[in-house]
Amino acid sequence: MAPAPAQPAAPPTLHFATPVAPPPKPAAAPRSEPAFLVFPNPGAAQNTPQPRPKPAALESRPSAPPASQDVPDWTLAQARAALKEATKDRDRLIDVALRFGRRTFDYVASFAVLRGGATGLEARGEGMAGEQLTQVSIPLDASSVFRTVAVTRGSYAGPLPPDALTRHYLELFGRQTPRTVFLYPVEVKGRLVAILYGDCGQRPISQRRLSDYILFCQDLPAAFQELILFRKQRVSELRAPDEVELTIDVDLPVATAPAPAPAVVAGLGWSPFFGRGATGNMGRAAALPPRAQSQEERPPPDFAPLLRRLTGPDAAQRANAMAELARSPEASARVLAQHFPGPTAWSRLPVVELPEADELGPIPGALSRLGRPAAQAVSPLLDSQDADTRYFALLTAGNLPYVELVDGVLRGLFDLEPDISSAARVAAAALKQLPRLDAALRDLRHELSSRDPLRRSLAARALGTLHDRDAIEGLIRLTGGDDEMCAQAAAEALREVTRATLGLDPRQWSAWWAENRSRRRADWLVSALRHRELDVRLAAIEELSRALHDTLGYYADAPEAEREQAVRRWEAAAVEPANARRLGML
Repeated sequence: MAPAPAQPAAPPTLHFATPVAPPPKPAAAPRSEPAFLVFPNPGAAQNTPQPRPKPAALESRPSAPPASQDVPDWTLAQARAALKEATKDRDRLIDVALRFGRRTFDYVASFAVLRGGATGLEARGEGMAGEQLTQVSIPLDASSVFRTVAVTRGSYAGPLPPDALTRHYLELFGRQTPRTVFLYPVEVKGRLVAILYGDCGQRPISQRRLSDYILFCQDLPAAFQELILFRKQRVSELRAPDEVELTIDVDLPVATAPAPAPAVVAGLGWSPFFGRGATGNMGRAAALPPRAQSQEERPPPDFAPLLRRLTGPDAAQRANAMAELARSPEASARVLAQHFPGPTAWSRLPVVELPEADELGPIPGALSRLGRPAAQAVSPLLDSQDADTRYFALLTAGNLPYVELVDGVLRGLFDLEPDISSAARVAAAALKQLPRLDAALRDLRHELSSRDPLRRSLAARALGTLHDRDAIEGLIRLTGGDDEMCAQAAAEALREVTRATLGLDPRQWSAWWAENRSRRRADWLVSALRHRELDVRLAAIEELSRALHDTLGYYADAPEAEREQAVRRWEAAAVEPANARRLGML
């Protein structure tokens, strides 16, 4: 592959030109990492679940009561059929996976991956389960077999690794020294959402049954994705009506935007933010106001032992360390920035939505609680010579809605590393309501005319992520250009902004624009509810339902007749004066 061309100097009108980034340094292997084989999961590289084969007919349809402890005599085909029937109920889906796992293991447990840790969910067999298991939390950035599975996204089946942390974590949920352990990571759209664990104590594992269970587990990503689709569309129905909204004083205009799209874990129902009221599109940390005192009120702590506790393997000690760091935010932010990004289990890949800071590791998580002092400390890291530091700093910046970070995020939009520029785009979307970023959109649109095709394509992708209506004409011109990379980036950006799919034909886009120029973007989204493609319909209803906190009975995967009735309700609601202001912000 040819090296990336050097970037030309930025045009005079632009104030966030970026220097050419050096090649990223390879990540250092974590200390004390256990040595063992990890088997890659088929289809994981595509970040999308593979289609499941059609299950054979069941002789008798298996039931799956949540508390059932029986071991069903299912074949692989029957287990797959039971899983397919359980995709609209999270507890039932987990129960099917655990019950079928009992054919292979004496003990099988599920862990929800949330905010950088694996939290016990439910288990079956001869060991800890229920309320006790939910008290178990395993940091995924601490070196253990759980971390290796989380980072590699590959399943593990083999002897107990020799490291002390793996043994410690197994003891937390009552497994002393099993002869063989099995872990399977469940990944949806590039996000790790769950881990399954199983062992047979001191007995050997049946290889035939293990093979069947691994084949069954390969269907779990698709099942979880269907669950997310179902739950995302019903988020307004699951939201408690008396939830109190949490806010924080940040650099935002008085009028707040609709809440950001639910994360993958929110769609699964185990995010702490799932079902809460909207807090505005201003980054995730804004929903957790830190109770931080000034440096003058509290003397700086002794940071060395605090950092050891913060980055150590004990979840309770981490929480206590974060609380202590919040007592002196200015001093704490400076020290944390010096050790940034610290231990992490987050794989450096392109992102399409902003992760919570806790998912990135304990140091980004602690910074996200320190408010403006953290933003001031993170700002220089956005231009670090180290690619890993820039990547994690951009994702952390998206959790800190302060003006100090905007210019660095804008420079990151033109980073030559694709994963880093993607991190800048999701961070910019989280900071979109800051006046400084909104004012920079005009200069960003000028980049669509840059002589550098790479800058043109990166600007197009950024404007699409930011849903910039004023960039439409410039994007249409790019779709008809000779540069295929720029044309494709512009077409994808137009799809994001308009929710129309007209490909690379500038004449069709021009005709569409002539017809729709006078309409609100909300009207375009309502029209997209009739789109033939499911993902377009789903993206449209997610935006609309966030604006009104209601789906109006529209579900993207419902039969066409039901969808049409709901679209008419949306058309009527869109013209009501009470809804006009909310929909006008889309």
